[in-house]
Amino acid sequence: MRIDEIRIFPCFRARPPLAEKLDRKERYYLEHGEFESEIVLDGSGNLIDGYTTYLLAEKYGLEHIPVRYGRRQIIRAAHRPGGKLYTWELPGILVDRVRAGDRVGVRTEKGHTTVMVAGVEEYAGQEPESLRMVLWRCKRGSEHGGSGTR
Repeated sequence: MRIDEIRIFPCFRARPPLAEKLDRKERYYLEHGEFESEIVLDGSGNLIDGYTTYLLAEKYGLEHIPVRYGRRQIIRAAHRPGGKLYTWELPGILVDRVRAGDRVGVRTEKGHTTVMVAGVEEYAGQEPESLRMVLWRCKRGSEHGGSGTR
């Protein structure tokens, strides 16, 4: 795909990657002649993963870059049954692997905990929010974190 056809949400530009991460990925590119991470776009051509790769491709003047298409899913979950629902994003490895009733591990302002998933939705926002990420999925039926998929 032409690099200038990839659409970048302002939230990516507002939060550039850490210099150490960009330096590490640039060293990999220079040593191996390929990018360490791929660019993932949603169905509308918006970048949803691989921003560092995109920045390096721009830096090195690449006109075309391979991409793959993916999806974003979010969960609505509560800390206790009937409690207030909060939103977290599923990492790519957990897309389509979490459903209502599952327990997942998340990071909150108070540390790591598990929450009960009330629902899973495709994220179709025009401007992605900066969402907290689910950390792991507990084994089905597990009541406590730490014993599931990490």
